[in-house]
This record gives sequence, C-alpha cells and structure tokens, in this order.
Amino acid sequence: MAVSRQTSSWIAVCSALALAACSSSEPPPSHITPNTQGWWRDKVFYEIFVRSFADSDGNGTGDLRGLTAHLDALNDGDAGTTSDLGVDAVWLMPINPSPSYHGYDVTDYRDVNPAYGSLADFDAFVAAAHSRGIKVILDMVLNHSSSKHPWFLDSWTGAAAPKRDWYVWRDTDPGWRQPFGSFGPTWYPVYGSYYYGVFTSSMPDLNLTNPAVETELVDSMKFWLARGVDGFRLDAVRYYVETAADAGQQDQPGTHDFLRRIRDRLQADYPDALLVAEAWATLDIAATYYGNGDEAQLAFSFELADQMKKAIAAGDATDIVSTLYRIDDALGGKDRGFDAPFLSNHDQRRVMRDLGGDPGAARVAAATLLALPGTPFIYYGEELGMQGGPSQDDVDKRTPYRWNATPGHGFSSGSPWYDAPEAAGVDLATQQADPGSLWHLYRNLVALRHAQTPLSKGSSSIPALRAAPAGVMALLRTDGQKRVLFVANVGTAAAGSFGVGVATPGTPTVLLQEGLGTASPTSSEVTVSALAPRGFAFLSL
Repeated sequence: MAVSRQTSSWIAVCSALALAACSSSEPPPSHITPNTQGWWRDKVFYEIFVRSFADSDGNGTGDLRGLTAHLDALNDGDAGTTSDLGVDAVWLMPINPSPSYHGYDVTDYRDVNPAYGSLADFDAFVAAAHSRGIKVILDMVLNHSSSKHPWFLDSWTGAAAPKRDWYVWRDTDPGWRQPFGSFGPTWYPVYGSYYYGVFTSSMPDLNLTNPAVETELVDSMKFWLARGVDGFRLDAVRYYVETAADAGQQDQPGTHDFLRRIRDRLQADYPDALLVAEAWATLDIAATYYGNGDEAQLAFSFELADQMKKAIAAGDATDIVSTLYRIDDALGGKDRGFDAPFLSNHDQRRVMRDLGGDPGAARVAAATLLALPGTPFIYYGEELGMQGGPSQDDVDKRTPYRWNATPGHGFSSGSPWYDAPEAAGVDLATQQADPGSLWHLYRNLVALRHAQTPLSKGSSSIPALRAAPAGVMALLRTDGQKRVLFVANVGTAAAGSFGVGVATPGTPTVLLQEGLGTASPTSSEVTVSALAPRGFAFLSL
C-alpha cells in the first residue's frame, strides 16, 4: 500500500516519541532556552560557500583546509588588529556528500563531502574557528535528500521496502504543481508508483511525519552538535510537510509541529543550539516560524532585503521604513530580535549587481544593514563589492572569492572550478590597502556594531522626520540609557537641513559618518544641516 505523510497519525507521533504538546498555544518546555538569551544576539554572521572560498590543494575547488587557513581574514581573535573583517559567526552552505556542486541534495547526513575534506578537517576547522571566537552553524537540509541517498534507493524498490515510508508515495499521480516559481510537477513515477519532490525529481521529500525519519535527522543534527557545531540554518522550512495541492504544500501546521519537536529534542541535550529558518516568504508568514518562542530562533528577512535593494536603487527610503513598521507589527509581543536581515545570499543576484555597480549605493546599503535590529548576515564577497556573473544561473551567484589580483585571484593555484569577471580592485588585498574601500567600511561597521550595545542588541524605533526628502530615513537604537541614532540618505541628491524627532540633552557624538554636515540638538529634535547623496551617520545621543 502506498504511504503518504497524511497517513501517519499525528497522535501516534506525539505519544510514541513522548514529545512536547502539539498545540501551538502551549508554552515551550522549561528546558527550551529563551530566544532572548541566545549567544547569537550580538553576532554578525558571514555566509560561506566552501567550494568557492579557498582552495588548499590547487585542484580548483575550495575546501575546509583552505577555509581554516583563511580564518584570520574573518576574525583573527585579536581585538587590537585591523586586518580582519571582525565577523564572529559563520554559516557554511552544505558540506555533506552530494552528487551536485551546491550540496543541497545530501547522500550522507553524517559525513563531509570528500571534495571538501574529511571529518578530521572539519574538526580542525571548528577548533580553529572557536579559538578565534567564531561560532559555526551548518546548512541542514531536512526537507529532502538526494535521489541517490541509500534511503531513497531502498525506498523506491517497492511498497514492502524497509525505507518505503521514509519518503512520500502515492499509487496514482495527484497532479500537484509546485507552489512557487515555474509551477512544475511535484510527483514523479517509479515502477508504477509516484513519489513527491517539491523541488526536483532528484530531491525527493523526506516523510517528516514518520517518527523514524525524525529521530534519524535529529540524531544527525546531534552528531554535528557533538563535534562543536553551534547550530543550523534550516533549508526550505516552508515545505517540510504537505497535505494538499497548491497552498497545502507550504506553511502547514505539521511543519510548525515538526520544528517544535526538533527544537525540544535538540535543546534537551544542547540548550544553546541555534535554528535559523529559511522561510522565503512575506514577513508576516516568516514571523509564524517564531511559534511561541519554541520553533526557530531566527528567520531571514527576505522581504526587507528586497525592499532595501529596491529602495536604494530608486533613491527613496519610503518602502524601507514601511517594511520596518510592518516587521514591528508582525513581531509585536514576540521578539524583535527574531529578524535576520541581509542584503543577498546564494540564491539571489549579488547586491552590488542589483545596485547597478553603484559604489555609493552599496555603501549606504551596508550601513543600513548593520544599523538594523536582529542578527545580520553578510554573504561572502559582499564586503568587496563582488557582482558575480551576469546571468540568473545560480553558479553566477556563487563565484570564487577574490583574495588578490593575481590570475587565480588567490583562490586557487590551479584553475578555479568556476569563474566570472569582476571590476578592477574587487579583491581583498587591494581593498585592505585602501582605507576608503568598501571592505574597510564593512569592517568599521561591524566593529561599531560590536562596540555599541544599542546596535548589537538594543530595541529600535523609527523617529518622525521634519522637512526631509523621500530619500532620508532614521532609526533609533536604544539599550538602557544608551542611544544611537542612525540617519541615511539613500537618494541621489543631497538632503538639505531636516529634523529628526529625538530629544537629546547635548550635542550628538559622531560615531561613523559619510557625507554628514552637522547634527545639533534642539528641545525636541536633532537637526541635521545636510546629508550627501548616499550619505549616512551613526550618532551617539
């Protein structure tokens, strides 16, 4: 008999595993670490595609040894140096064995892709990262495996296969289409039956309502936590459980139940484990993955990223501000720190390309990102202004890092696995030597965020503006008696005198600025005399 996820009894799942209550209205178990106490609250993350970061052996493919050898460029562990970017957490895209270059179709959840090295190499990397104060999270692909995974190779042999119900099978084709993108098919024929794969036929969905599957995946996550990993980025969380066609293939109650159960089971043994949800959706949907503080601790802010890039490209901050108001509303009564803002990632065109290669736009985008509440993520090479390739193909979004201006860019002594041209000066060595470079700005912004607790973990509010053009925005960050005011002009024309509705007893102290005239207090506001096109300022009040 064909088995689908729907046939797994929800009551049986909960009772068999003796897990937390299934109702989302119940409070988290007592051993769940409150989100507001998490180690990530004051961190700046850096996303890395290992294949494209640093090649240690000259075969053209980045690897763990290469990454370990270059950790000092991210954070050397010495607060007195100025040659590192200063980030203090990294997210590695999938490092598991996989038949694809990207790794999002896993064949073994408890090993390292041989192209990247070995478990011993991974352990050495984690130890080296931790010695520098860098936390490590891994991409965890729970929604689906590779069609070449031994589990699936067993599952597709027939209805009596031991792993048959580890995947989602039907006797007939339900005819569902993808709930996104090209709306392609999601059911694929094998030996007279059909299996479900929301992305492609090579990525069959795991049956996450099967207790055996859940236990195996949780144990695999604990395998990595035991090796020192600090948490996981959860790929494609919206599609974990499906119940029907169309909208029934995403954001289902069973998905939230599954997240609560794995959070409970992981934190019973690893109370500080972080789960970051990739819920690529509007912010109101993404906010649901907070649950009652018992699902993910962070979720990427896709809508804000889109609005920031569009607004900066257009020179009008209105949509950034309105989106921030909507996030405040969506997370009201929850945790404003749930948000994980970013500018671009491995699935999107790089932000510098989206901004038309405009250096000023990239600079004000970086400043805005590091001024926002939540836990920010930087995509590798973003700090250099890398544009990647010109096409929409994913490989053009994941090109090798530029370490220097030599023919191999310092990435490899051989021929890189893939390459795309970049503008002159888009490499680390060149920008480290230039105090005015984008890299130095990112470094200064990260350092400022770490030095100022209102930026790293404070609350946020949006002050009223007086006589400001549409390109101007302001954000007030507060931690106790400490306040930092951020003002930015994303427009292409200079802003004349305008007021920001924040009272302050003395003259603001300029912490970091580009294009600021003066900032002076009155009884009810801070008056900014001028702010250059793409200018910004961080002011201590």
